[in-house]
Amino acid sequence: MQITSALTYATQRAPLDAQISGILANSNATPVDFRVMAAVVPHSDDLRGAALAADVYRSFPDGNIDTVISVAPNRGEEFKRITVCSLDSYLSPLGDVVVNDGVRNELCDEDDDIFLDDRGHFHRAGLDVNLPYLQKILGDFSVVPLVMGAETPEFCRELGSAVGEIMANQTTLVVACMDIIEATERGVDQFQQHLTNLDIPAMMALLNQETDIRIEGKGPLLVAMMASVHRRANQVSWCGIDAPSTDGPGFAGALMGRH
Repeated sequence: MQITSALTYATQRAPLDAQISGILANSNATPVDFRVMAAVVPHSDDLRGAALAADVYRSFPDGNIDTVISVAPNRGEEFKRITVCSLDSYLSPLGDVVVNDGVRNELCDEDDDIFLDDRGHFHRAGLDVNLPYLQKILGDFSVVPLVMGAETPEFCRELGSAVGEIMANQTTLVVACMDIIEATERGVDQFQQHLTNLDIPAMMALLNQETDIRIEGKGPLLVAMMASVHRRANQVSWCGIDAPSTDGPGFAGALMGRH
C-alpha cells in the first residue's frame, strides 16, 4: 500500500475499517515477549506515520487490556490544566468506546491540576487517530482520554505518578501521542538512547532544551515513561523512528514494559 503525506485517514466507518485493516495487514511486526505498559505512537492525522503506527499495534502481545489511558498534547492555546474528556463514550467511526468513569474520577481526585473538561479534545489527532487501531487490535476495552494543556515538568510528574498508581490496580495501557517537529541527527540519537534506557532526567533535559530536537507531545512521552518506571518497567522495544522532513513531522514508535 502506497502511503503519501497528501492522504489522511478516512472519516466514514467502512472506508476507515478497510484502510486500517489494510495498513495493519501490511505490517510485518511480531508481538514482543514482555508485558506492555505504554506505547509511543504518532499524534497527527498524517498517513506517513501509518506504517509505523501499525508496527506498534501489531507488536502488542496477546492478553487483555482493560483500560487505555490516552495522553495527548494540546493543539490550541495553552491552558494551565490537564483535562479528562467528559463524555460517557468516545466517538469513533468504528463504534463508540466507553469512557472509564471510575478511572476518570480517580484521576480528577488526584490533584487540582486534573479536571473533567473537554478543552483540547476532539481534534483529528491524538486519540482520534489511534483509537481505530486500538479497536482493531484490542477488541473490547474502555478508554480515558487526557489532554495536557501545558507540558511542564510539574504536570508531567503529577500525571505520571497518578497514572502509575492506577496501573497497579488494573490491566492498563498508556498511549503517548507525539510527533517530532524538528531534529538534528544528534537529537534523534539522544532521544532513542534516553528512551531505551528509560532515563527520565536525561529525556526531560533534552526535550526542555529544544536545541537538538523539538517534540509535539513531550509531556505525554514523559508521562508514559514516568508511569512505566513507577510500575518497574525494564524493557523498551523500538518499532522505528522517522526524522522530520520538508513533507511534515517525524514519528516515533516504541513499547515500554516489563518481563
